[in-house]
Amino acid sequence: MRRQFKISEEDEECLVARSLSWESVIENNTKWLILLQYPIPEGYNQRQATAALRISPSYPDDQIDMVYFYPALSLLNSKKINALSPFVIDGNEYQQWSRHRRPGEWRPGVDNICTHLLLVDNWLKNELRI
Repeated sequence: MRRQFKISEEDEECLVARSLSWESVIENNTKWLILLQYPIPEGYNQRQATAALRISPSYPDDQIDMVYFYPALSLLNSKKINALSPFVIDGNEYQQWSRHRRPGEWRPGVDNICTHLLLVDNWLKNELRI
């Protein structure tokens, strides 16, 4: 597993608690947390995918935004998932999910990688309800 940058002990403990394997990769001066075999709810074309999070230089003071999946996800009911675009990370074409917090929703000192993953889980579940 590549560890090209460190994450906080709190973030690492949370990933371990969720049984997530991960890598930290720096590509073109951008830090990426790559989550291998991320669980995808039933109703999608994949039950696991690689999820990527862009970690800004000012994290944890500034928010994590969006999520990226490889391979691309689609709904089994053939409904369209909106606000998607292709984005290459580490040589793979990921699917960028353009989902954002409202201004001021990120709480420095409270929010972290794992609270962001709770949002990612909700985004995946919400698409199934549409």
